[in-house]
Amino acid sequence: MNKDKSLLFVVQQHQAMFMHWDFRLEMDGVLVSWSIPDGPCTDPRTERLCFRVEDHVYGYKDFEGIIPGNDYSSGKVIIWDRGEYNPHNIEAACRLHETWLAAGRLEFTLYGEKLNGSWLLTRTPEKMYGEETWLLRKVQDQYAAGGEIVQECPRSVVSGKTVEEVTAADGVFNLDNYK
Repeated sequence: MNKDKSLLFVVQQHQAMFMHWDFRLEMDGVLVSWSIPDGPCTDPRTERLCFRVEDHVYGYKDFEGIIPGNDYSSGKVIIWDRGEYNPHNIEAACRLHETWLAAGRLEFTLYGEKLNGSWLLTRTPEKMYGEETWLLRKVQDQYAAGGEIVQECPRSVVSGKTVEEVTAADGVFNLDNYK
């Protein structure tokens, strides 16, 4: 791994109106985010539908706890995985928003605690619920596996808790704390 070109990624499991995994890649000082209803899958034959959602502030990478309220984002959050990633097109790494997102194709290698190896995110021409739809797929390599990693490895890489075990004592989201 080239440490000079490595960027942060985090996957936060979020039990809100519906269970989903928020896949976040550091780009240009923010966390560019996709919601994955079924979570990532390490089987290269499986493509996971993702929804491109709003960017999050960089400090949000450390949040684990409860988002208060009664709207679609309220609920419990754990840091399901985290690590670094390398874009495959290193020359474009300084302009990720402009190049990758505009092209609708992101190729990268993850170096996480659970997710590793090469991955591909591709935008589809459709929109659902007003959001861009993308597909996340594990590329065939030595880290490819069958099974459902989100079910096999349900615990936080930070606290060791499942999302169901999270309480307000783990943290309550306040945007001012994550800028």
